[in-house]
Amino acid sequence: MYNAGHEYNRMAYERQISPTSIDELSSLPVLNGNATLGFVGLAATDMPPNEHNDSRNSQEATQEFNPTSSVQSVMESSSSSSSVMQEPTVCAQLLSSHHYQHLTKASDVDPFACQENGGKPPLTGLQLAVRKSPDDFCFIDWNWPLIRKFSFWGAISLLVACLCIVITLIVRLPTKCNPQHDWWQGTLFYEVFPASFKDENSDGIGDLRGIGRQAEYFTSIGVKVVRLNSIFYAEHYPENYDQVQNLTEIAPVLGTIKDFNYAVNMLHKRNISVVLDLPVSPYIKQLTLREKENQAEADIDNERTNWIPFMDFIMENENETENRLSAEAPNRIKRMEIQSDNMITNAISYWLKNGVDGIYLKGLEYLIDEPDFAAQVREWKKVTKSFNQGLEHEKILMCSMDVLNDLDVEEDSRKVTAVLNNMDLIDVRLDIINGGIKGLKKQVDTVVKVLYKEPSYPWIHWHMGSIDTKRLTSQLPIANASLAAIMFEMMLPGTPSVFYGDEIGLEDLKDPDGERRDISHTHHLSPMHWTAQYPGLGFTLTDLLPWLPSSSAWSNVAAGHQKIIQLLSRLRDEAPSIYMNGVYKDHENLPNYDIKTVGNDIIIVERSYPRLHSYVVVSNFGSQTQIKDLSSIYYGGEVMADLRGRIGHYLDFHALTLFAGESLVIKLHK
Repeated sequence: MYNAGHEYNRMAYERQISPTSIDELSSLPVLNGNATLGFVGLAATDMPPNEHNDSRNSQEATQEFNPTSSVQSVMESSSSSSSVMQEPTVCAQLLSSHHYQHLTKASDVDPFACQENGGKPPLTGLQLAVRKSPDDFCFIDWNWPLIRKFSFWGAISLLVACLCIVITLIVRLPTKCNPQHDWWQGTLFYEVFPASFKDENSDGIGDLRGIGRQAEYFTSIGVKVVRLNSIFYAEHYPENYDQVQNLTEIAPVLGTIKDFNYAVNMLHKRNISVVLDLPVSPYIKQLTLREKENQAEADIDNERTNWIPFMDFIMENENETENRLSAEAPNRIKRMEIQSDNMITNAISYWLKNGVDGIYLKGLEYLIDEPDFAAQVREWKKVTKSFNQGLEHEKILMCSMDVLNDLDVEEDSRKVTAVLNNMDLIDVRLDIINGGIKGLKKQVDTVVKVLYKEPSYPWIHWHMGSIDTKRLTSQLPIANASLAAIMFEMMLPGTPSVFYGDEIGLEDLKDPDGERRDISHTHHLSPMHWTAQYPGLGFTLTDLLPWLPSSSAWSNVAAGHQKIIQLLSRLRDEAPSIYMNGVYKDHENLPNYDIKTVGNDIIIVERSYPRLHSYVVVSNFGSQTQIKDLSSIYYGGEVMADLRGRIGHYLDFHALTLFAGESLVIKLHK
């Protein structure tokens, strides 16, 4: 066993110092000059394990070596093979890098070359590494101090920028995650009859510039949308405002198109949108009557088959407002061919170009028998969409609930679908008189059930007073209840609307002697009051008579109390429980309101939304003060709107006192 190991070491040693290896070493050009020669390692993987010197060989193989002295010792050892046989550790010494670390110059190799091996290098497992001159590395000449400064300040700037971005994102995070709604959804509308609002040119008739100058007033009461009644040319305007003769021409007493643009711009500057009434049926009525007269003069009545007179009886009873309002509903225009480029389409396009944000198609219910009714509604909506300024401010169309009431759901399904899919608002009048509070609850429930069935259906536009009805104050049993009625309306799901003057309790014009019976259809359009001390003053100059005498107003609602509307408008903007028309859940729009009645005079509306506070409005529409225990329904809450100075106070429902014509809004505790 011992002889076999020594024989293996001898053979490995002779291979390492063979003449071939010496020839390869002597031929390297690295040895001719000043380049540095380094021996990195020696391959000796053929040596078998030796239990007596394994640990020593492993330790010496990892050490650095002197090439000059080691090579000389190798040559001395190679002179006698017997010495190799007697020294088993010589191979380990040859393989150790420690013995070659001084072989750095060509002169160190000369003695080695004179040995008996013919000047050939004895080792083949050596690797050579040549060091380059510093001139060969370009980065050594770089301006490292400047580079370090640039890197340092660049890193600091990057950190500061990241910090600023994080702070900006945190600051801009919304404090509330309220659901979004469009500008016409849930916001407060204000309906204006221009001839009776504000006289700016001192002729006794209100005008468009007067509306523009009073833009600040709209802001003061929280109005978001101003709806202009008929402003179109008619003979003897404003007395005969409903006898429209041109849908694109403004009545001269109101101003010009420049005045109209001025009013629209002033409102837009205060983020107030403008909706214009477009009286399509009165205009078509006049057009029909004129066509009939012209053809009668030409004696060609026998050739007319597509035209039937419209509402002839109205002309006979034009002085009676109630007759006019009650007789219009069942009458329709039976036949009226409307081409795609008709006057209504042109009128819609004209007014949208002049800055209006929406069109109210007044009297659309009288056109439902048209064969192309559905197609026309879709075309008018298409024209409206072509003027959209983006998703944030779309142009809208609205019509009366009478359109749907006069259509048969089964027989006129295409027309019903066209109205529901293309109208954005449906105007609904709340009848607070005829059915009492129970009838009012039934009406609201019925309308909501129809229009809130699908999320894509139009929103409801509620109103209690308008150009087509008597004054709200004149209908209620208590004159000062108009403000309470507005508070009730503003808590309903949908979009509330206020008719000018209702916020101050404006009444119908009283004419006990019948001196103005010929204009009785305008008695609810008396001029707006702008001062509490001198009723009627402020609308025009003191030495001018307005086109219609003033009616009483400020005695009904105390001065300044109309500001409660602004408070409710702000509350609607901030509380999804109030401005949302429902809760969309499981592909269904669920109602978020509940109406309760207490006796015959008190009505309660509760508005709610998931994970948010609920609100209730409690109204007394009776003529007597009511004291009720409502603790079985609600415990109590914080007063949000009240006319008796209790805003912000806690109020319980144990013994709730409500004066006649009073409403209050309460935020319930969770």
